[in-house]
Amino acid sequence: MTVYSHSRLSAFEKCPLSYKYKYLDKIKPEVPFIGIEAYMGSAIHGSLEDLYKKQKRFPDEKVPLAQLLDKYETIWKEKRPPDIKIIKEGTTEEDYFIQGKLILTEYYQTHQPFSREETLSVEERIDINIEGFKVMGFIDRLALNKENGNLEIFDYKTSGTLPDAAFLQKDRQLSIYQMGVRKKYPQYADRNVEVIYDYLKFNKEFRFQKMEDEISAVKKDIVDLIQTIELASWENDFKPRVGKLCRWCEFSEICAAFEASVRTDA
Repeated sequence: MTVYSHSRLSAFEKCPLSYKYKYLDKIKPEVPFIGIEAYMGSAIHGSLEDLYKKQKRFPDEKVPLAQLLDKYETIWKEKRPPDIKIIKEGTTEEDYFIQGKLILTEYYQTHQPFSREETLSVEERIDINIEGFKVMGFIDRLALNKENGNLEIFDYKTSGTLPDAAFLQKDRQLSIYQMGVRKKYPQYADRNVEVIYDYLKFNKEFRFQKMEDEISAVKKDIVDLIQTIELASWENDFKPRVGKLCRWCEFSEICAAFEASVRTDA
């Protein structure tokens, strides 16, 4: 049985043809594609993961900022792929590397000494069943707020734009995680759950407590979307969705729709 995730569902929403290339045909680009923004985001996530694992293991010990930044630099150098795409004109890889250090520095200065919450898990997989469909995800960080006793589900974003709060209120990703946490941690069944979207570039958090009617609406949307995907698979009907994001697509070089759109624009 297919196991779905927020990223897999989002891939279909962005472009059904790209979804087919990636998840069904399992096409691997000759040169692994990764945009510099995604690479910086991955290095930042890895650094915060390391920080909170240390904080969870040694809650009474302070993790120095220098250690966090050293981890970031190590990840950047050791995991660097052979080809990184920089789309934004006038920027270099070094620009993004420095930007990541500044983001982590501001985050550290805002949240240290990291004692407001007790970290329960970092990068934890959760699995849920929604009307017979399997859905999974990885939570960036799950914590217990020491002040109010709430469970807190953190998701760290490195996007360069801030979304509207109303959009996040209806977001699917952390609703999935909330369902998974409720199932996996029954000992906290009496606690309220907060989902926190942390937009690191802006040092801004969006906090929500998603009610049962909202969760039910998300469940329905997920089921409807999965049924649409499975119908497309049954009929082998995956239409391309051409747009501005195509330039960042790992399959742009083999996509006839993208090639046609480039010729039209020219």
